[in-house]
Amino acid sequence: KSLAYHLPIIERLLLDPEAVALYLFPTKALAQDQLRGLERFRDLSPALRPILHAGTYDGDTPTSARRRLREEANAILTNPDMLHAGILPHHTKWIKLFENLRYVVIDETHTYRGVFGSHLANVIKRLKRICAFYGSHPQFICCSATIANPGELASRIIGRKVTTVDNNGAPSGERHFVI
Repeated sequence: KSLAYHLPIIERLLLDPEAVALYLFPTKALAQDQLRGLERFRDLSPALRPILHAGTYDGDTPTSARRRLREEANAILTNPDMLHAGILPHHTKWIKLFENLRYVVIDETHTYRGVFGSHLANVIKRLKRICAFYGSHPQFICCSATIANPGELASRIIGRKVTTVDNNGAPSGERHFVI
């Protein structure tokens, strides 16, 4: 599932080194796991080493690393609360992000239902408004592996019509159901 968003973002960074991607994950652990995945891509590809600058921005990120992420990162992994409280209110410090934001990944979309989902929808509305102010209109990539209506939920969260990709191209062995 991660390849569905890592690959277009890596391709964009190779074509446009100024581009920035913002990844939203419901937990810090998932953000750290996905950061390791991005770093594996970077380490395996000599072309990506000088281009991909990724990092997590959460409550545990030291002040010096926060400044470096604002100034240098083109792949920022965070969570909705840090976006709401640590990035959006300080958008004048994050001009590089907002002017060059090309992709916003919302992973584990199924976790954003009810009050939490409503909160995220409002945060995304603020994000889109600030992006428009700085002249960017990012593409949203929403992923979920465990929900019956992913397109409907994603559309509610981002406030746009979405295209649902729900075919599984992964190889699988033959199955037999025996009663």
